[in-house]
Amino acid sequence: MSERAGSLPAALWELTKPRLSFLSVLTALAGYFCSNPQGLTDARVLVSLAVGTALAAGGCGALNMWWESEADARMERTKNRPIPAKVVHPGIVLLFGGTLCIAGVTLVWNGANALAGFLTLATIVSYLLFYTPLKSVTSWCTLVGSLPGAIPPIIGTAAKLGQGHPNGDIDAMGWLLFALLFCWQIPHFMALAVMCRDDYARGGFKVATVDDPSGRSASLWAMAFIIPMIFVAGKIAMTFFEPGYTGHLGGFKSPFLWISLLAGAWFFKLSLDFALPHRRAEVAKPLFLASILYLPVVLLTLTLNRLF
Repeated sequence: MSERAGSLPAALWELTKPRLSFLSVLTALAGYFCSNPQGLTDARVLVSLAVGTALAAGGCGALNMWWESEADARMERTKNRPIPAKVVHPGIVLLFGGTLCIAGVTLVWNGANALAGFLTLATIVSYLLFYTPLKSVTSWCTLVGSLPGAIPPIIGTAAKLGQGHPNGDIDAMGWLLFALLFCWQIPHFMALAVMCRDDYARGGFKVATVDDPSGRSASLWAMAFIIPMIFVAGKIAMTFFEPGYTGHLGGFKSPFLWISLLAGAWFFKLSLDFALPHRRAEVAKPLFLASILYLPVVLLTLTLNRLF
């Protein structure tokens, strides 16, 4: 449960959804470092990418809380967020979130390149104007919401490959990271949907477990995307076997190969348990926590493996 922010600075910080914003920055940096790892690192581009992504993600979080403040007030886990707790006026939140979004797009656009800036803008638009309103309309919102959540790695790729050029580019690694994140978000959210089904129902959100309280459809969605997620991780691992790979830890020496295999097997085992009706409620939280651990561990290992 979110704790009530006792001051305006604390409330503004909470409005940015710092954990989700950190994840956006992490994935954008993974895209930057994993694409063309032998290329030079431009400090100006890197700082613009990291800070701009953080601002844009924080702005999205604030505007999302502004949009959903009435629903948040009805939900147990969100009723103490800054707007329903009356710590900050909705108008301030709207101005704050809009300012952060504009600053974030501007910084990435000018500090990196036009493609990276456009992708940052596309993330904001798809999250706020497509995913957010669809949450109260259809359970397909989760699939739509996975799109903006998967864009940050290709923002990082565009920033890296566009260094010294007016426009960026997106390579195969960027698209593989995009696919990995897109698939990862479905089981991550389906576990949360089972854990918080009653809250989502009170908030009026049409998530899978509200349409199907048994959680069966949520478990099927989770399994349907964990399998391709593991396949994508395997495709990424195969890049360490390519003749053009020049790092020291390639082939079967690749740490990413073994860590992604172990993490994927663990994730898959939990998803199998999640599919069992008598274990679903029990396994939802371990599956959710596993998803939270999986992504940073795999991305950090991949980044270090690509760099060294």
